[in-house]
Amino acid sequence: MNVLYTDEAQNSPRDGFELTGEVSDSVPRTSMDAPDNQLSSMSLVDANEQELLHIMENAEKTNPEYAMIVRNATSVEDVSADVWGALIFLVVHDLPDMRAGRMNLEGRVRAYYVFFVFICNLFIQGILLYFIIKLLMMPSVLDTQNIYLEFHSKAFSNAKLDHVKFEDFPGNLKASLCGLALSQLMFVRIILFLWVTSNVGELRDTFTKMIGALTIPALPEGLDTRLMKRDLEASERDDNIICLNLKGKVGLTILVFVPKIAIASVLMITGCVWLMAAENIGDLILNSLALAFVVKVDELLADVFFPRHYLDMVGDLAFVLPARVAEDKDEAMQQRAWEFIWCAVTMLGTMAAVEMIIIFQPVLPRYEYDVHASCMNYLNNQVPWCLPWQSDCFPVSGQEL
Repeated sequence: MNVLYTDEAQNSPRDGFELTGEVSDSVPRTSMDAPDNQLSSMSLVDANEQELLHIMENAEKTNPEYAMIVRNATSVEDVSADVWGALIFLVVHDLPDMRAGRMNLEGRVRAYYVFFVFICNLFIQGILLYFIIKLLMMPSVLDTQNIYLEFHSKAFSNAKLDHVKFEDFPGNLKASLCGLALSQLMFVRIILFLWVTSNVGELRDTFTKMIGALTIPALPEGLDTRLMKRDLEASERDDNIICLNLKGKVGLTILVFVPKIAIASVLMITGCVWLMAAENIGDLILNSLALAFVVKVDELLADVFFPRHYLDMVGDLAFVLPARVAEDKDEAMQQRAWEFIWCAVTMLGTMAAVEMIIIFQPVLPRYEYDVHASCMNYLNNQVPWCLPWQSDCFPVSGQEL
């Protein structure tokens, strides 16, 4: 049994692979020159690879538009090896194969399993967000508001702070008030800046890939959907997405980019409110670490529950877009300078966002920023009995100092 490749087969339900008793002229020379016993023993996987190689060569020779797409594909955007990257692989590779009717057993199992893990990832991150808001953020906001309300109701006279009344506060109430995260605005600014920065990086990467997927060249009409990704000399990756059909662009937008942007945005805003509602600085640090764990759920699920060979396949996936190449070194220098300017704009925008979050924070409405000044003496007196270099300042064996 020999392998037959035909141009008409590209438009068949299986996108062009038939097993017949003869070899056509369109077979690659490597297959035609092979002995009959090698052709008859060729596995289906090898046969599909030979067929795809022939389709690529034929498309570049007969379709100038596709040949131009291949030549211009130089700007590489890597795909991360996590649940979202696996979903990109599913949309670009498995779903077109499923629609064309050429998906093998491995592809079907992989597609259903990846989609199942994706649903689990959405469910887990959604549940975490819900309970962070319901059981963590809301109670923290309530406790903070109760402490601030008690401060104003018991330590103020005629709308002015009464230092005598404040000094009479019980020690635990004074410690709770002076330990509020909003009482240390500079420290809160730094923590919020780091938290927002991590989310800005995630959002920027997602927006970059979304814009790239939407602006990437369209797959020329009539070509096999497997030609949307291929190996390129300009990229170190094995699977490079150089063009997409309309279904691929819509699928990536709906299934990958929109949910990822929504989760990152909600998590960023929720995290900022929860951090500002922390009742002490220790909780502020621990809460920030807990939020960082939520962000890594998609990577954790992929690393533990995906086969290693599949993670390697996803890691070899990349968007490769046409890039405008600088005509001379001066123009290249200007392009690099603009990259620094855009990075500076991003950093200043992140700082401005943090400042706006603090100004319009919902934790303590009409907050007068009066806790820190009131607690200065209390905080300055919070020093240990013994400093690290002292040894005779602590009672030993019941002796009094």
